[in-house]
Amino acid sequence: MGTFYREAMEELTVLIKLKTEEQLTVPKELLISNSPVFKNLFVDLKFDEHVIDDFSPDSVKHFLTVLENKSLGDIEDKTFRELHKLGTAFEVDWLKKSCRDWLKKKMESASSKEDKIYLFKECWFIADKLKDEDVMNDLVSVMAHKNNSLLLSHYLSDMSKVKEAQIDVVMKLGGGEVEIFLNNILHNLRGQKTLDSKLRYILDNMNLAACSEINEELYLEVMDTVSELPEISANDLKWAYKLITNTARAVRSRKKDKIERTTELYETRKYLGLFKNCRTVTDITKAVSEDRVTSMFVVIDLLLELLFSHTSTKEELQFFIKTLTEASVNKKIQKVTRQYLHNVISGLKYSNLEKSKQLITLLTEIEKSEEMCTNNENVIIKRHKVITITKYKEYKHLYIFKHPLSVACTKSDSKCGFILKDSIQEYNRTYKLCTDKYEYKDTGIHLHNVISAGDMYFYETYTGKCEGKQITVAGWWMWWKDWLPHITDWKCTGGYVVYNVSDYLVAKR
Repeated sequence: MGTFYREAMEELTVLIKLKTEEQLTVPKELLISNSPVFKNLFVDLKFDEHVIDDFSPDSVKHFLTVLENKSLGDIEDKTFRELHKLGTAFEVDWLKKSCRDWLKKKMESASSKEDKIYLFKECWFIADKLKDEDVMNDLVSVMAHKNNSLLLSHYLSDMSKVKEAQIDVVMKLGGGEVEIFLNNILHNLRGQKTLDSKLRYILDNMNLAACSEINEELYLEVMDTVSELPEISANDLKWAYKLITNTARAVRSRKKDKIERTTELYETRKYLGLFKNCRTVTDITKAVSEDRVTSMFVVIDLLLELLFSHTSTKEELQFFIKTLTEASVNKKIQKVTRQYLHNVISGLKYSNLEKSKQLITLLTEIEKSEEMCTNNENVIIKRHKVITITKYKEYKHLYIFKHPLSVACTKSDSKCGFILKDSIQEYNRTYKLCTDKYEYKDTGIHLHNVISAGDMYFYETYTGKCEGKQITVAGWWMWWKDWLPHITDWKCTGGYVVYNVSDYLVAKR
């Protein structure tokens, strides 16, 4: 009886051998129910033991406890990396997701230099060692519009120690903090005789036109210092001269664009006309190429309407993605924010319509594209207040927003921002940027003349209930009423403007 019991127990358990040669007897079911890797080892290959010697014994024991509890629980910063690595190595999907959710919450609450440096290191490790850039994209998306000055200076103070790929991320996290970058570049140039390759790399990839506009004196000091390096090579000197020339041209072009700024954001008749003229995916790419559509947000609107009433072949959609990517590169188009697009995709997953699968696949392809989608080039501004001028006819929508070119504003009696006038007349609705000072009287907001409606996209968020869960959708026209007809209790939860600040970010687009 004792022998039978012992043999039965051996079949139900396996040995996990640690790097200290300690052996742990672990229920087989615990491992194979959580991990396909363990299932392959202990069921398919019929192993009865496995050595885990590339992790510390404490980490492995913690890992096994987490599997047993089926919950990540409260973990410390120092235990995250090993737990996430174990979850990744043994393909424990729920643990990997829990670790990333924990990391994202830490991003959202991060305020200290130490927390931000910790997050950067962990995200870099995952991107560099585990070859997964999703968490780094999350870091940029969550933190790009925070005050990251101390984090930036930490990595920029000695650029010789930073990899070029890390510089790329630091620039994305830099937002519009051009002065921090220029000052740190000057710091790195001091005492140098030749131009370091990392300094040349960062200058090549910076938005120097924005640097020149925001602080021309500091920009010129940097370029003068580069040009006057005592042993600069002829090739580097030629490069510096070309960089200065190209920047001057870009600044002239940008000044022309500012003169031509627009005040009209939306008009129902024009939008419906655009929908009517885009009856195929080819029509949409043509509208982008002809500058009739200058925002990927509008492209998403068109796709939500088009693919509800028309079908496209797989080959047509593949060609559409290819041509739309090319058009996005060649045109100055506002990219769609990943946060917004993820919201749309998440909402569509609740659709009971078969054709939603094709649209989800298409939007997921767009979400992966750096040419069409962004984590940091747009600022999402929540509507601050609505003022009724004439009920059912005219309203003012107030937004608080400090444009990168107005960061030096010292006005204290009101806040930087803008007002959109919402007018409804005979089934036609318009949204226009208010530019008259009179419109801003007694609103607590003042306008800077750099604000342009051409850099905006307006949308609203709604919540509804599906299968007992509350879901949130976002968009301008109510696409969810078509795609989610089984949900009827929609409630508006807010109005937003997505403002394109790509022209004023440190990182060159």
